[in-house]
Amino acid sequence: MEPVIRNHDGNSNPLLGPGDGVSTYVMLYVQHAPGGSSPDHIHPWEHQAFITEGSGILTCGGKTYPIKAGDAVLVPGNVRHQFTNTGDVPMNRVTVNPIESVQT
Repeated sequence: MEPVIRNHDGNSNPLLGPGDGVSTYVMLYVQHAPGGSSPDHIHPWEHQAFITEGSGILTCGGKTYPIKAGDAVLVPGNVRHQFTNTGDVPMNRVTVNPIESVQT
C-alpha cells in the first residue's frame, strides 16, 4: 500500500479515515476561531488531541484545563468535554479517534 498524504485545505473530516484504508483510527483537523468551541458532548471512546496553534481551555468532567500550542491531550471515554478557544487567534488541533467514531 502507498502512503496517503492529504492536506486539510479543501478536505473535510475525517481527514484520514476508512476510505483511505485506515483500519483502526481516524484523524481530524479542527479549527476554532477566537471565541469558538466544539460542541459540549460525550461519547464512549477516548481520543487524543494535539494543539497545533493558539490557546484555550478544555472543559472535561466539569473541570477546566488550560491548553496551548504544543499540548497533547487525552480525553477519557464517557466523559463530557468541550474545547474552547479563549485567545485572539485561531486554536487548531489534530484529533485522533478510534474507527468506531465514524462507524454507524
